Amino acid sequence: MLIRVFTVFFVLLSLLVHGQSQSSTLSAESWLATITKEKNSKRGSDGSGFALYFAPSGNIRQPYLVYVPVSYTPAKPMPVIIFLHGAILARDSFQYKDPAIANEPIFSIAESLKTIVVFPFARADFKWAGQSPAYENIISIIKQVERDYDVDKNKVYIGGISMGGIATFWFVNNHPEIFAGFYTFSAAPHSPDGEIKYSNITKSKPLFSLNAKDDPVFSYSDMEAAYNKHKGDAPGWHHATVDAGGHRFIYGKGGEAQVKSLLSNLLGDQQ
Repeated sequence: MLIRVFTVFFVLLSLLVHGQSQSSTLSAESWLATITKEKNSKRGSDGSGFALYFAPSGNIRQPYLVYVPVSYTPAKPMPVIIFLHGAILARDSFQYKDPAIANEPIFSIAESLKTIVVFPFARADFKWAGQSPAYENIISIIKQVERDYDVDKNKVYIGGISMGGIATFWFVNNHPEIFAGFYTFSAAPHSPDGEIKYSNITKSKPLFSLNAKDDPVFSYSDMEAAYNKHKGDAPGWHHATVDAGGHRFIYGKGGEAQVKSLLSNLLGDQQ
C-alpha cells in the first residue's frame, strides 16, 4: 500500500521537481551524435564529456549517461557520483534523447571536483519508486562503469533529488557496503522497505541532505524532525537547509553552487 501511495504521489507532484526544461543549443539529433561519439573514445586522451550506455534488466535496456571530466586519466582511479533524477523524467519513455539533460546541475561539479558523474534514467514502468528491478539495476550500472573506466571503488557515492533522494535510502538500507557516502536534495526519509536502517549512516559512510524551507512537496520541518529524532542513530548524517527556492531549488539561481558545496563536503569528508 505504501509503495502505491508513493507512486501516485510522485506522478501528481512530478512537475514540481524539475519545472520547465532548460534551454539547450543542441538539437536532439546533434545531442545523440555527441553522446554516442564520446563513448567511442572514452579511454583515450579525448575521452572527456558525455557518453551514453545501456544496462540490461530483463527485456529493458536502461540508458545512463557518464560524464567524464577533462582531468580523467586512465590508470588513475577517480571518484564516481551517481545522481538519481526526480519523477518528472520518469515518463513513458527514457528521456536521454533530450539535449536539456546536459544542463542538469549535477554535471557542473564534475570538472571542479574531478569526479565522474553517472546519470541513470528511469521511466514510468521502471523507476526507483518501490520497483526492485530498477533499484538493483543501478548496481549493474555501477559495475559497468567500473569496467569501462578507472574508478576508485572506495569513493563511489549515490544520491538524488525528490524521488531519487528518497531512493537513496533504499541503498542505505540494502547496499551500504558499495558506497562511500550518500546525499539527497528535496527528499524525505522514506523507504519502501519500511524502517530506515539509520545505523548504516556512519562517519565513514555519511549522508549529506539539503532541503528548502519553502518546499511545498516535502516539508523541511518533517526532515528536520526526522534528523533530530535519528541523528543519534546516524552519526554520519549532516543535514542543512536553504531559506528559499522551493522543491526544485537546485535548478534555480545559485543551485549549482549549492550542489557543488554539498558534494564538496561529502567528498571532503572522506579525504
